Amino acid sequence: MRLLKCFTVMLLAFLVAAGSLNAAGPVWAAESSDAAVSVSKVTVTFNGDPKTSKGFTWYTPQASQNSNVQVIEATYGKAEFDTGLTFKGRTQVSTNSPLENVHKVEATGLKADTAYYFRVGDAALNVWSEAGTFRTAPASGAFTFIDLADTQAKTEDEAILSSETLAKALATVPNADFVVHNGDIVDNGIKEEQWNWLLGHSQQSLLNTTIVPSAGNHEDENYAFIEHFDVKPAAGSATETGAYYFYDYSNAHFVVLNTNENSEEYADFSKDQVEWLKSDVKAAKAAGAQWIIVNIHKGPYTTSNHATDSDIIGPNGVRNKIAPLMAELDIDFVLQGHDHIYARTKPIKSDNTAAAGTKITETVNGQSVEYTVNQDGTIYLIPATAGPKVYYKNQKPALGDKYYSLFERAEENHAAKYGPDPSDATRPKRSQVQNFIGITIDGGKLTAFTYEIDQNLNNGAPYLIDRFGIQKVAATDTGSNNNNGGNTGGNNGGNTGGTNNGGAVTTPTIPAAPTTPAPTAPVATLKDINGHWAASAINKAVELGFAKGYVDGTFHPNQKVNRAEFITLLMRAVKLPDTGKALGFKDAGKIPAWSQAFIAQALDAGIIAGYNDSTFRPDQVITRAEMAALIVRAGGVQVNPEAALSFADAKDAPKWAVPYIAAIADAGLVNGIGQNRFAPNQSVTRAEAVAIILGLLQQRAG
Repeated sequence: MRLLKCFTVMLLAFLVAAGSLNAAGPVWAAESSDAAVSVSKVTVTFNGDPKTSKGFTWYTPQASQNSNVQVIEATYGKAEFDTGLTFKGRTQVSTNSPLENVHKVEATGLKADTAYYFRVGDAALNVWSEAGTFRTAPASGAFTFIDLADTQAKTEDEAILSSETLAKALATVPNADFVVHNGDIVDNGIKEEQWNWLLGHSQQSLLNTTIVPSAGNHEDENYAFIEHFDVKPAAGSATETGAYYFYDYSNAHFVVLNTNENSEEYADFSKDQVEWLKSDVKAAKAAGAQWIIVNIHKGPYTTSNHATDSDIIGPNGVRNKIAPLMAELDIDFVLQGHDHIYARTKPIKSDNTAAAGTKITETVNGQSVEYTVNQDGTIYLIPATAGPKVYYKNQKPALGDKYYSLFERAEENHAAKYGPDPSDATRPKRSQVQNFIGITIDGGKLTAFTYEIDQNLNNGAPYLIDRFGIQKVAATDTGSNNNNGGNTGGNNGGNTGGTNNGGAVTTPTIPAAPTTPAPTAPVATLKDINGHWAASAINKAVELGFAKGYVDGTFHPNQKVNRAEFITLLMRAVKLPDTGKALGFKDAGKIPAWSQAFIAQALDAGIIAGYNDSTFRPDQVITRAEMAALIVRAGGVQVNPEAALSFADAKDAPKWAVPYIAAIADAGLVNGIGQNRFAPNQSVTRAEAVAIILGLLQQRAG
């Protein structure tokens, strides 16, 4: 069921066209009886048990005094909130924006592993946000999350860049159950305008995901962090500088720390927080948690400017005081922020040396992944930045070769090639390179894939730069290559992003190979798919014989597919009998000879038809709505003519396509592009077409 669920979410998870990400301003209230009152800055968080509850925060003008959340299980058709659950919360004046109210509500008593619609607002005023979506956590089983950090922005344009990183991450990792943020969310937490920028331009993303952040040093005062996120701080803890808290998800226990505290014994930490950490982790292990993962802003093991700060390397610094404790507590994985560069360590023991662990290599959907097995120590990761600011690698003698030998990855910042920033020559040029990571935990296996966005390459589409994993192998387990450790972000490790309308990232799932006999002839190597997210799907399609490369040895994976090409791919895959019929379209002379027999098969089977003017239009690019109809017809999926769509952009779907889109979604072949959208008029690329058709074959094979 988990595989089907992941496949359903992932298969057609394409990014919204870039133009929609660059909207003129933030998204405000969708429904209001009072034009002077609107809902803004909505965030959804874990508060309580993720299986049965969610936390919600939003802002309004002071005219709205009530805090209400309406929740209903997600079904096809319009969300009828009047028949759902209503929860009431609390309202207070914003500390840093005194003309606004902060609203917080917890929804409780929900069903585990269930999708819901929600909206937040003021029932008395009939002022509501747009409808959002969330899914409660499962009791057990595999899950995926995104990790990113440092979205802080000095200008609104930079905040838009950070919001685009989040949107691309959610599209590249479409089965992500939540997003972990490692702090420095904004540049100055007491300037509410900056929260308006980031949360406003990210609103569509934030309405459709759960975010679990740690507080960075840029939101370390005056309750700037806690007023924007409805998390559940540790009992009795102070929240003026941030919050420390925990949550459990499936077999993993997550600890979120606050490095904005200080004490004589611990830099960046209070003694109370350290004692809480010890007792919390011990309790989690006693309760059966298989994984312990920590989210910390100022981490001990990074490779840029802050790696030699006194609060990190001093006698009571994080590296000397907190890092040994991480190993003593058997913490598996630490996610860090603050240092704006990509790096990850070997397992580090309590004496701050690297353990010589065992490694195995497995192939995950065509990608080689190296796993550390039964690690002795804690692995640290910093995902670089999801925003504009970047740092050079730290070359100070205080570090040196001995320190860098603790790392698996510790290269120069990938933005360094663009030279120094015009405003600060000590740093690489801003806004050129961003990163995020998709991480899947499946039983005793953690698999991670790191993606990079270079604004100067491939229209800003994410591409893969690193892949690694951790395995916990019992004494009776051989640790053999079972090839099921990589549902990393739903793209199974191979997704480097394609492009489509507006340069947006497109990321369908690469499904497992269908059980169709392979041809005996060897498959030629295609020159332009190495590292592409769909490389394994393309190779499998070529092996199965329904896709072919060009005579020059290329595949052109990001090229848009026209009607003739898509029908040819589809008919080769489903293998219908040849009809021998001629085509009678007015533009039959424009139909390529290599596609004519396949188009005739599709016509005869009722899969495709011509237009009312008796043309076929073979060169016309296929849309997602058209693709849905073709896949449904070819797969024999049952269609309900009265079906309605629950996607946020349902109004954009052609009327004729609505039953097909509903059918393909109901059959488990598609669950939108992320952010509860389907994008019916968006085009399809060759790589996407191959992955889609492989998915159909997999379903037909049972």
